[in-house]
Amino acid sequence: MAGTGSLDYLVGEGQNAAFDKKTVKRLEDIASFSDEDKNHILYTLDALIKNVKLKSL
Repeated sequence: MAGTGSLDYLVGEGQNAAFDKKTVKRLEDIASFSDEDKNHILYTLDALIKNVKLKSL
């Protein structure tokens, strides 16, 4: 994760922290995976997010 400001935000130490510890742990896990695995997970996650957003229209 780039920059200490971003890390502070993600771990809940910044002024506008938005992620709970469970979410941060998941992001840390994904960041530690190989690029191939990371890309597969993020591709799937993006598709699921898009699906949820389209259902709310």
